[in-house]
Amino acid sequence: MSLRSSVGDTVGLPTRQAPAEQQNGHSVPSGGPAAVVSERPAGDRAVLAAPRAHQHDSHKHGQADHFDHIGSPEFEINRPHGESKLYRYLMKFKFRRAAELLPFPLRGRSVLTVCCGSGMDAEFLERAGARVVALDISIGALERARERAAKYGLSYRVVLGDAEQLPFRTNAFDVSFVHDGLHHLPEPRRAISEMARTAAAGVVITEPADAFLTKLAIALHLIPEREDAGNLVVRFDAASLSRLLAELGFPASASARYLVKYGHPPARWWHLFDQPVLGLLAEGGLLFLGVYCLGRFGNKLSVAAVK
Repeated sequence: MSLRSSVGDTVGLPTRQAPAEQQNGHSVPSGGPAAVVSERPAGDRAVLAAPRAHQHDSHKHGQADHFDHIGSPEFEINRPHGESKLYRYLMKFKFRRAAELLPFPLRGRSVLTVCCGSGMDAEFLERAGARVVALDISIGALERARERAAKYGLSYRVVLGDAEQLPFRTNAFDVSFVHDGLHHLPEPRRAISEMARTAAAGVVITEPADAFLTKLAIALHLIPEREDAGNLVVRFDAASLSRLLAELGFPASASARYLVKYGHPPARWWHLFDQPVLGLLAEGGLLFLGVYCLGRFGNKLSVAAVK
């Protein structure tokens, strides 16, 4: 069962007021199974194999609850819209840095974005010409993603589901995509395996890098070891990710590292860079220092792999 909205199909996402009922031993909101997907979420191949209940453990419950009730919903719904020019540039830079690793354009492709949060990456993907399905374990996040789509005239679909048990058939999408979602999981390998299973052509991953500078900052208590959501941050290296993706049937890979830091939300003084000259200097500084000079030591990693 799915719900229909003006944004398009909203799959497995009940209204917030709906009472809970039991299904397969797990508490799910009424309005349909948590993993039921409409007949054609993104092209003819994206058809559900079989409904699966979420295997929620205490960690997943905690993560879902945190993102259900995130502190700045308006920021999440709108970002990077309304933020400083520099922040908008950084978010687009991160997306382009990942997408350009693929040897083919996203235009016309069906893309699944997992751990989609409030839909920023789904928006970037759709504006790049992709047909997008956005999945998250948090009902609150998906409600914000749906609100984003309605506000900005987007047509991506949202699905309530578990990244470690994706409710789609093998090769359902051309590309699977994740940005800053896997590091919340205690076993990201399971989610990566599912992303590979459901992707017919490519997998794109952007996550925190296993960087020495980050480890040093944690040791010096300059940055916390755990995020606000309570999870330890899992960090990745390009060689290990590339080997894993090759084992999963995606032998050709490319990667990029860069150094970037910003607040969530960013500080108000970032609007100083809305001035044209300061903005150009900041963007140039990111490319010169964060990519060309210090990129190899960077705290962000993007990897794309294709069959």
